[in-house]
Amino acid sequence: MKITEEVKVFHLLEEYPESEEIVRKYFGYFYEKKLEEIALKRLSIKGAFNVLNLSEEERENFFRELHEKLGIEVPKINMERE
Repeated sequence: MKITEEVKVFHLLEEYPESEEIVRKYFGYFYEKKLEEIALKRLSIKGAFNVLNLSEEERENFFRELHEKLGIEVPKINMERE
């Protein structure tokens, strides 16, 4: 599975369960509010970033940490605004 910001958070967790630590770190709000079952199944990584209004730096750190944890190639995200 190629990991991009369009991948649903749920699919990332399903394919790479070891990514949960990173997902919880960045998307902890959904866990705190007990919304993970709903939100993380429906939102893409990008959608979750947008809901939480994460900065570009936080978004890049998320993908960098995924790359380091999973040892797979994670493409650089395109953060250009239209």
